[in-house]
Amino acid sequence: MMQKTTKFSYRKQLKNNYLLVNSQPGHVEGLARLQREVFPLLSEDEILKAHHYLKHIEVFPEGQFAVLNGDEVIGSTTTVRTRYMAEPHTFLEASGNLVLSNYDPEGEWLYGLDIGVSSRYRGYGLGKALYRARQELVRHLGLKGQITVGLINGYHKMQESMSPEEYVDQLKKGTLNDPTVSYQQGIGFAIKGLIHNYCSDPTCGNCGVVLMMDATHVI
Repeated sequence: MMQKTTKFSYRKQLKNNYLLVNSQPGHVEGLARLQREVFPLLSEDEILKAHHYLKHIEVFPEGQFAVLNGDEVIGSTTTVRTRYMAEPHTFLEASGNLVLSNYDPEGEWLYGLDIGVSSRYRGYGLGKALYRARQELVRHLGLKGQITVGLINGYHKMQESMSPEEYVDQLKKGTLNDPTVSYQQGIGFAIKGLIHNYCSDPTCGNCGVVLMMDATHVI
């Protein structure tokens, strides 16, 4: 697939006058606040802070997105361009120790490191809009698609009765619903595998599901 190098600048008006744009330096404090709201139990060593977001904007500005309600950051996603990570890996490895040190301008995949919407603004389609923006970037850059690792945030309710492997197998079959991964499946991601010790978050048993979306898929 031919890679495109023309500048990508994103700005889209959403319902209720919310605005989806590429993240800017003025957004980083709001991005950091949102990160703590969305991932309250994530290890302090893995939580993204304002200085990390500044680095992301410096390294890969096209791949950082924020949803705004006026000056308030109410949704966001962080991505990095990379080669396909087939082997088990951790969030710190995927994020280049939180500063995208693994960014590869020749990488063929867009790796979605996180995505989140403030609890006060859920139900307005903001998550889907963020995934759609990522998919538009995939096509603009001529990449193969998106990769992400979805945290199995419903697993803590089932961990006494089944292993992570059994849980994910039921997600594949559609016989179980996970608040994160089932949503990602619903918009077009396919489950490719399970990673143990991806991050330090008891909600998901420290596990994540490798998910992939081809560039041709329309969200």
